[in-house]
Formats: sequence, structure tokens, C-alpha cells
Amino acid sequence: MSSQALMEVRGALLTSSNTTGVLGSAAGGAEVQKRIEEMPVQAFNSKTDLAPLLRRVNISQLAFIWNLTTENSAGSGVTNTSFTFYSQGAANTPNPSTKTQLYAVAKGYRVDYDVAGLMVAAGMGSQILEEAQYAAEALAIGEEKQIVSGTDGSGYGASGGFSGLLDLMSSNATFAAVNSKFGTAMATARLELNVSLVAAGATALDDLGLADLDSAITLSNKRGAKGNRRIFFCSEERLDEIAQLLQAQQRFVSTGNTVEFDGGFRVLAYRRVPIVGSRFMDKAGVIYTGSTNTDWADFTDGNDKSMYLLDLDNVFMAHVAGVNAAHVPITGGATGNYEVRADVTGGYYKSYGVLVMKRFDTQVLIYNLNTP
Repeated sequence: MSSQALMEVRGALLTSSNTTGVLGSAAGGAEVQKRIEEMPVQAFNSKTDLAPLLRRVNISQLAFIWNLTTENSAGSGVTNTSFTFYSQGAANTPNPSTKTQLYAVAKGYRVDYDVAGLMVAAGMGSQILEEAQYAAEALAIGEEKQIVSGTDGSGYGASGGFSGLLDLMSSNATFAAVNSKFGTAMATARLELNVSLVAAGATALDDLGLADLDSAITLSNKRGAKGNRRIFFCSEERLDEIAQLLQAQQRFVSTGNTVEFDGGFRVLAYRRVPIVGSRFMDKAGVIYTGSTNTDWADFTDGNDKSMYLLDLDNVFMAHVAGVNAAHVPITGGATGNYEVRADVTGGYYKSYGVLVMKRFDTQVLIYNLNTP
């Protein structure tokens, strides 16, 4: 090997600056590119709590569209009431279900990063990996915030983003809120758009008790979600409170009160339902004092005053064309106009996605909780 070729290889190994993966004097960039593209997986698994538990489905249009069966039996979950015992040859009246069409419109969101060309030339190619890692983590955390808080101004989400749990975990039957869910306005007759409710205190705040968790499980069971994949979802502080409740009841004694997720990590469980804590649930409060209002935002509170029992078989992320934390490498950039090129190397991570709550009545909101 000539000395010139040896120096080129040595320079490539030192800088690893080619994020486009084109092998030249900066050979080794293909490995950098591979590592950059793998970073979102690590970021979502290590920096978020709920996102790794959600299914990801691909859609081929700008929205996830589905038909939700309309409630037809006073909130019992039974939509076909034609069951009867009959004599041979007797007639019966069919009672087919009715449906309403919902649609969840996907949003585009991204995080950008770059490194100056001088830094790369000076042998600081690792800076690209570091900045890419920061960007991947920012995308994971930003999506998690939106999933939890949605468009609610009292939480961590963004007003222009997709609806999150705090937007969707509402009930017209109790609160009289008429806000739309996925294109359909809530109303008294829209029982299928209501989540199930457990009040710690009827019209005032109260401490969380194990009876509240029992009631949530019972409501979910009676709505047909007994065999579904479910979790309690709360703040980290609330998780501490639940652990202390279980310990006081002498139930926190072995792995019998924990469950293991895919990947090998264990979490606390109550009646075999995992309890997952999130740092972003500390602003997901819901308060009801007995006064109804048509706007759901009037019941939300930027403090830790509610938690959920989620039916994850009916909560998932939908991505247009599978674009989920996709990496787009860029060399150079525009500053002011496209004729002025910046001496930078970097890229961005992007997703085209939306949170879908395909069924509401199997979800449970526990509200009017004292702050832990």
C-alpha cells in the first residue's frame, strides 16, 4: 500500500465524517451512517416510557380511518340485542350495529442537527455521532410528550400536534364536554366516545386508594377488555405512592407483584396489570367539581391529579408509509437563501405519525386525585 493511500485510510478512521455513506477519502462514513440510523431505536427504548409499548402500524394515506361501532344498549357494550330463545319456526328481529367513521390525521415532526465542516476536518468526526444522538433523543422525547399531553396547553405537548391522551381521555356523560374526537363531536348520545371514569372524590380531590385501581380494572373488564394488553399509566411520583400503598398492604413482597415486558425489564404490577410511570404525567391533571362545561380544557389542570388504565390493544401509533424516525443526511445547508451554502454536515430525523385511540370505552380515567 502506498503511503498516500495509507494516510487516506488513517484519516478516514480518525474523522469518520462521511454521513452520506459514500466511500472515498472519508471511508468509514458508511459505518457512521449505520450507527446514526440505529440511534432512534436506542433513544426510544432508553428515554421514553410509553412509546416502546405502543404498536406501530403503517398507513398508505394521510389519515388512519376506521369505523367505530355505535353504542346501542345504554352503555352496556352490547351492540346486538337480538338474542332470544325461540320456538321452532318462530321469527326474530335482527338488530344490526350502526357505526360512525373516525379519522386521525397524521402530522409531520422532525429534529435537525449539524456539525461545522471545520470541526469535522479537525478530526472531530465523533461530534457528528454525538449531535445525531442528541437529535434522536429529542425526537423520542418530543413524541412521548405529545402522546401524553397532546394539544392541551397545561401539559408538555404542542398546540399544532396530534391529539394525545390528555385530549382523548374525556367523557361527555359526566363532564358534558362536546369537543371533537377524530372528527366526530362528542354528545350525550355518543356513548362510544366516552372513556370509563373512576372519581377519587365525587366533586372534590381525594387520595388515591387501592379501591380506585380495583374499580378501574372492574370497569375495563366489564367493557370486554379483560384479556387485552393493559397498563396503569401515571407520573413517577404517583408510582412511588402506589408502591407505598402496596407495601402497606404487604403486597410488595416478591416478583409476584411485578411483570416482565419484552426486552427483559420488570415493572411494578397490581392484579397482574403493569404500572408504568412517566415524567410527563405530572401535568396530566383532570378536576371535576360538579359543574359541567362544553370545553374539555376547563377540566384539565397542569398538576398531577389523574392517572389512566390504558387498553393498549386499542391505542397505537400510525405512520404514513412507515416513516418513523427516518434519518435524512444532509451536507451543506441554506442560510438566508438557497444560493448561500453553509459549511456543515448533519441531517434530521423525521416521522409522519399520529396517536390512534381506536376504542374509548375500554380506557379508564381516574381523576380528582390529590397530588402525591
